[in-house]
Amino acid sequence: MDRRPPVREVSVIRERSSREYIGRPLLDIPSAAIHLGCSERFIRRLVQERRIPFVKLGGTRVRFLEFDLDQWVASQRVEAQR
Repeated sequence: MDRRPPVREVSVIRERSSREYIGRPLLDIPSAAIHLGCSERFIRRLVQERRIPFVKLGGTRVRFLEFDLDQWVASQRVEAQR
């Protein structure tokens, strides 16, 4: 069963929280890998497959907001079956 909040609620949360991140540094791929506890290669694959939110700066630079990574992890949660 999908227990995610409706899209409207998520956008309100995202808008409020994104303002809190203004002026904070963006994470590069190595930093994002450390934050998520995975390899850089895995992060690059997620970006290539567009499975993770990212910011593209210029032609090739990819950066991440810590908030977006945390939200993405929360959206991947699978509830235990009883």
